[in-house]
Amino acid sequence: MSLGDVLSKSLSYPLSDLKNFLIVGIFTMLASLATVCDAIFGPNSGISFVGAIIGVIFALIIAGYSITVIKKAMNRSNEIPSFDFVNNFVDGIKVLVIAIVYLFIPLIITFALLIMFGLVGAGFNNIAASLGIWSFLAIILFILFGIFEVIAEARFAESGSIGYALSIGQVFEDVKRIGIIKIILFLIISIILMFIVSFIIGLLAIIPVIGVIIANIILGGYFTLFYGYAIGLLYLE
Repeated sequence: MSLGDVLSKSLSYPLSDLKNFLIVGIFTMLASLATVCDAIFGPNSGISFVGAIIGVIFALIIAGYSITVIKKAMNRSNEIPSFDFVNNFVDGIKVLVIAIVYLFIPLIITFALLIMFGLVGAGFNNIAASLGIWSFLAIILFILFGIFEVIAEARFAESGSIGYALSIGQVFEDVKRIGIIKIILFLIISIILMFIVSFIIGLLAIIPVIGVIIANIILGGYFTLFYGYAIGLLYLE
């Protein structure tokens, strides 16, 4: 399946079931409840703090729900799945663990290399001279492991196993199988779409309260479904 086909199917997927799409949007909005509470009650209020806690819970549920969406794509189903709050929450915690591991690996590698080459604790001039090289290396590592994390989530959706998702050697083989350029192009397009969504949310936020709520429901729900479904289709390659 070409990247164009993946994007075409994924962009139309959220609109295949408007009822479930809106339900996903509502729960996505709840994941951003702190922002909504800030818009209604102002920042730093007690209600915003409660909203932030509720938002974290629903963010984990949405993360776990995205795994179910990935599975649907792998099964070539156009159905927008229903929520299973307990399983979605548990899967969301597992997704968080996977994301943390793939974040810390490049951090550890970069820090180990800095120690190896004597830059930790070195003089300011030595560090400044090497800053450009090490910054470039760190960026490459974070991009690489960011790509790995995308495929790791797909592997987790396929197997339900964190260990399967953290098998870096096999993840690397999947990346080669799919094509790293294809994955990078998909991520660039996704980032552009996310910026567009954020920009529109910002414009709608001008409308007091209701603008923020509508934007998070419609645009947040749309991006959640699009992104999860696209990852599943990419992994099918």
